[in-house]
Amino acid sequence: MTTSEALQKLRRYCTYQERSPFEVYRKLGLLGLPKDRYEEVMASLMEENFLDEYRFAEAYCQGKLNQKYWAPYRISIGLREHRIPKVTIDRIFNQIPQKRVEENALYLTNRWFSSKTKEQLKAAMQRRGYSFEMINRAYQTVEEERKSSL
Repeated sequence: MTTSEALQKLRRYCTYQERSPFEVYRKLGLLGLPKDRYEEVMASLMEENFLDEYRFAEAYCQGKLNQKYWAPYRISIGLREHRIPKVTIDRIFNQIPQKRVEENALYLTNRWFSSKTKEQLKAAMQRRGYSFEMINRAYQTVEEERKSSL
């Protein structure tokens, strides 16, 4: 495959959704492009604004926070799997309001309160990256709300 063919395919690949540089490197390998051409293609994609590490990290963080209700700890694990530098991760996390994370914890606790045991609920919340303290606060808040509404 020529460099221009690979570049065209990767432009479409990056246009579909935000991609991390790691995902694009993997795709380059699947396309069968020689390794000595990788840097040239990556530089071209970044120059044309098809690929942006910070933009990917921001979109990933917002998606996981707002749609999957993950906590920052779990999001950071996902970003590290995409090989995003710690400096970028820290910049992104400075933009996340703590209130939003607490609201997500309350939402999940409220949603699962009736259908899961306390241990199951805590385990599910831990898998999403919430701290023990936040899980316990959310559980107690929801428990008190439920008791007062009876």
